[in-house]
Amino acid sequence: MVARKKIVPPVTPRIVQANPRQRFVRYVMLLCALLLVVWFSYDYGRTQAPATTSSDAPVTAQSGELKQRITELEQERDTLKQQVTQLERSLGQANRALGAAQTLRQAPKQEPTPAPKQVVTSTSETPVARPVANTPEPVDYTLLLNDIRLEQTESENVYRVTFSVENAANNDDRVIGSIWIAVNGLSGKAPKRLSFKSLSSDNRSYVKMGFSQQQYVTEEIRLPDNFRPKNILIEAKPYGEKYTGTSEKITWTTDE
Repeated sequence: MVARKKIVPPVTPRIVQANPRQRFVRYVMLLCALLLVVWFSYDYGRTQAPATTSSDAPVTAQSGELKQRITELEQERDTLKQQVTQLERSLGQANRALGAAQTLRQAPKQEPTPAPKQVVTSTSETPVARPVANTPEPVDYTLLLNDIRLEQTESENVYRVTFSVENAANNDDRVIGSIWIAVNGLSGKAPKRLSFKSLSSDNRSYVKMGFSQQQYVTEEIRLPDNFRPKNILIEAKPYGEKYTGTSEKITWTTDE
């Protein structure tokens, strides 16, 4: 007697498609991971950099290459930070749009509201209609950059940049965030962007932002030798989702 074998049908794996919100979250996590890798690479290169001696020419060349690599890693890190910020802002906008769509879909249908009737007061001859109150205008929660100025100081290659950040909503909200400054120009014949960390005297990456209606900013920046500035870029980035940041790029002209 031949034993019969039970045939088990193959199980087809179920393919689950990620929604746009999950894709956004994955992109942000991947960019954060890449940012961490770049930062660790920069930190490792900085700690492993050999000491420079006056009698050891190969060590000096290697140190110069490491400094150039560190500068490139810092620029890549700043670029990745900006991309992460843009993705977080896009994710916040997508979440708000999704929440609005869900609220609209779940809200019960309402009958259209009839237009308000004008109340007419009778007089002896001509009736007079009372005006209907106007709808208030929407509030603009966008930040503004004003009065951007550049002037040369008494020190060589040291310049002073001044500007103000304002709240267009004109309310008493406390707005906090960060202000990023960068200078674009030519190093020799090659285009180059200098971050605020390489321009400031205390190696700060950004300027702290915190005000209710207006904040005045004055910072001194030092340009390296053989660098020709073309323009300066200023970005005001608030924390949270209520307020919208802004940026301004102006041609490099100084008030002497």
